[in-house]
Amino acid sequence: MKVMIKTKFPITNQFLDLKQMFKSGMDDIEVFENLSGKLLVDLTELTEEGVKGDELIEGVKLDLWKDRVWHLIERAGILPEYKEEEIQEFITVLEGDVWYEDDSKEFDVEDTEPENIKDNSFDPSFGF
Repeated sequence: MKVMIKTKFPITNQFLDLKQMFKSGMDDIEVFENLSGKLLVDLTELTEEGVKGDELIEGVKLDLWKDRVWHLIERAGILPEYKEEEIQEFITVLEGDVWYEDDSKEFDVEDTEPENIKDNSFDPSFGF
């Protein structure tokens, strides 16, 4: 096994470990899954904290970090299989939605402006 390159940046280190694992053939797929999952969680937490995708994290844009990790996960083949039945079941649920089935309106909206707007007596503060 190759010696891991370590930097002073934790995300870079995690990514380099993940990349090295991928290149070496992923002898332990569970370790790869755990490491990639942890890295995605770390990147997600940055997003939830308000870091934008174009902001630099350890010299690399956050969106690029996400793309790099996702790309390795895809190439490793650890994503769950796409199941047509599950998608079809979801579509069936949506098609069965009767929320607007009777074409009734929940409320009526006038198509004309109120008269007080035309005569400048309209109060935009609504009396507050």
